[in-house]
Amino acid sequence: MKRKWKMLTGLLIVSMLLAACTPGSSSDGNAPKEDTAKEEKSDTADGGQIELNFWDLRTEGAGAEMIDKLIENFEKENPDIKVKRTAFKVDDLRNTIKPAINSGEGPDVFSYDAGAGYLGVLAKAGLALDLTKYREEYNWDDRFHDWAIEKTVYDDGFYGIANELEMLGVFYNKKIFADNNIEIPTTYEEFLSVCKTFKDKGITPLIMDDKEQWPGFHYESIWLNSFVGADKVKQAIAGEIPWTTEGFGSALDELYKLFESGYTSEKPLSLAYEDANKAFYADGGAMRVTGTWQVGAFAEKMGENVGFFYLPTASDDVDNCPPGGLGEAVVVNSKTKYEEAAVKFVDYIFQMDNMEYWYEAGLIPSVKDVDYSSYEISELFQDVVDEINSSENLGENIDVIMPPKVNDVTKNFIQQLIAGKIDGASCMEQKQKAFEEEIEAGNYSVE
Repeated sequence: MKRKWKMLTGLLIVSMLLAACTPGSSSDGNAPKEDTAKEEKSDTADGGQIELNFWDLRTEGAGAEMIDKLIENFEKENPDIKVKRTAFKVDDLRNTIKPAINSGEGPDVFSYDAGAGYLGVLAKAGLALDLTKYREEYNWDDRFHDWAIEKTVYDDGFYGIANELEMLGVFYNKKIFADNNIEIPTTYEEFLSVCKTFKDKGITPLIMDDKEQWPGFHYESIWLNSFVGADKVKQAIAGEIPWTTEGFGSALDELYKLFESGYTSEKPLSLAYEDANKAFYADGGAMRVTGTWQVGAFAEKMGENVGFFYLPTASDDVDNCPPGGLGEAVVVNSKTKYEEAAVKFVDYIFQMDNMEYWYEAGLIPSVKDVDYSSYEISELFQDVVDEINSSENLGENIDVIMPPKVNDVTKNFIQQLIAGKIDGASCMEQKQKAFEEEIEAGNYSVE
């Protein structure tokens, strides 16, 4: 998935944040036990309030403003609780959270990747609070999509609220399609035909980039999902079948053919993500392969001239489960001393009355049955939300699940694939090797 909150600040800043941000104390606000009295006193705000520390990933823009507003409203409704928020770049948080929790300097509540290579590892290590008892208390099973609930279950424990749904697919320029009498493709064969038609007319069919390397993660997820299907991808993620299983490598070979055939942007390995977006805004290509985190920006720049569709499956034997992922899970530190208050805050930000804030910030929580008819959101955003809500299942956005070493290997072999230096089978061999090494090292949680 695209990280709107990309690479980060230095180790000195991280150290300062660790020193400044400490978890709160006992969940009910009662008098502290003797052995923690001194520590709890320092963790409370003026007037004896509970102070919760919250680390999240929204460093700027509408998402950051939305979180600040939710915190302001929560504090008004709960005057005995103060929430101190610190925003991190994603890699900063990944590199910081485990040592912070282990040292007792971590936040009470934090955003983190929901995948087995991230939250699953924290759960195994006892660093994330098992929220199972709160699922029934707060009626979470009825409020959140089933497949979202499943994303944060490890060893029968429930470790966070999966949040920020993001789908991978193809945005298209409606005017370019209409001017050339092109319909949205419903099969992969039609998709290739559309690409050829645009190329023959001198129009770039697909704006695709990989200078920063992370876009390649999405190409892998989209083409594997389309060619081998969501079920097999999920089996590979679970370690039930190897990544070298028949069909996986050839799916990436099909991806390479798009670059080889001249259906994509020129020199994609030198094209930056934002430059690719600007080309799409300026009618520089018919289609843009990326994720739904771009909905707000595309709607703002292109108005009603932009649409979205999922890459069609390669055969009738593959179920059409669009690839998607969860940008984060909201997790409670297992060492928080304010457990009840922390859970109360987590529940609050996902209450139905707060969905308008999320949607109008261009973000899609995993809350189901949201009536957004009165919200101020674009037609494109409505279309994407409808597609997500109508899906009984989702394919996988692989990189948000895989551990860092596997992702490092993946981003390198995708660039080699695009350059025509290796084939799909070699890519999958490298992925399987790194995957096995990470499992052996305890950096990936499998049942």
